[in-house]
Amino acid sequence: MRSDPALRRAAISWARSGLLTPQRVWRAAREHGGIETLLAAGPAELTEWLGSEERAAAFRRSADDSAAERWAAQVERSGVHVLTIFEDEYPKALSEIADPPFALYAAGRLDRLKLPAVGIVGSRAATRYGRDVAARLARDLSAAGVTVVSGFARGVDHAAHEGALGLPGGTVAVLGCGLDVDYPREHAALKDAMKTQGLLLSEYPPGTEPRAEHFPIRNRIIAGLCSGVVVVEASRRSGSLITARLANESGRDVFAVPGSVFSQTSIGTHELLRDGAILCRGAEDVLSELFPAIGAASPGFPAGAPAAASALSEEARRIWETLRKGEDASAEELARASDLPAATVLAALFELEEAGLAVFSEGGRYGARRN
Repeated sequence: MRSDPALRRAAISWARSGLLTPQRVWRAAREHGGIETLLAAGPAELTEWLGSEERAAAFRRSADDSAAERWAAQVERSGVHVLTIFEDEYPKALSEIADPPFALYAAGRLDRLKLPAVGIVGSRAATRYGRDVAARLARDLSAAGVTVVSGFARGVDHAAHEGALGLPGGTVAVLGCGLDVDYPREHAALKDAMKTQGLLLSEYPPGTEPRAEHFPIRNRIIAGLCSGVVVVEASRRSGSLITARLANESGRDVFAVPGSVFSQTSIGTHELLRDGAILCRGAEDVLSELFPAIGAASPGFPAGAPAAASALSEEARRIWETLRKGEDASAEELARASDLPAATVLAALFELEEAGLAVFSEGGRYGARRN
């Protein structure tokens, strides 16, 4: 079935029509015996199942839509792959959600779709802490052979993509516009790098401009591609929380990174933790939960090996000296002792944990690792 050219034509036709949505078609297929049953149905049945004569007519002619086939061939000559849900290259995990896209447009390394994947999402208005955490998480996950998936937005998404590039797992960006549209414009260099080292994906055909409603729809693809999603920073109204909800509804694990109680960009993550999300303090938490057979890191990026103090940031060295000389302390206590902002202290603690120099213990306290 997956090599049937009629099914490929049909999927491309549905994707181009503007009349047929994945939600409507897949629901009808589930309720009435599958896609083959719909393709064999008469006009009256299809009109009832799809909700209008116009939709029924578009669906009935889709398997013979030679114009769709010619259009897809033209797109592929431009260097963009067209992957329909009826083909082996289409990611299996995504095909299992309730409303997978009929077709994906892809540019870059398709082999990234065969690797285990984790989503990293968060605020466009990320703090330095959020960007640092996203980059470190992405780097360590990619070093362990896990593909990092995000939405190519400013802030956390950008940091995650950059952190994962050039490492074994690499990164996949899911866009809310056509692959040929430069959005955000300031990500042009990253986009060029991802065409050779990573993978760009969209369910929107070339030429589609970004629109506000595209991004929440795009988020189900991020969730669907992954075994789990990590939310790094999110305000109460963040689109990242939509991704987390979609991941949960699709049976994926949701992780959240704690932040400063004073930060607006941590309200959403703290609410996720309150509601049952898995605490994420670093890549080890994600790997041990989702991929225990992989291990914590690959050579060159040991996520727990002690690092020389000279390799740490100035803030991390200050916190390390405070921990070495005293008892275990909370982040707030360390902020007072070091006269550093709470968000800076949290970033430093994350750095120390990843370097194997500090440990997080019960009661929300941190201590120096003593081997």
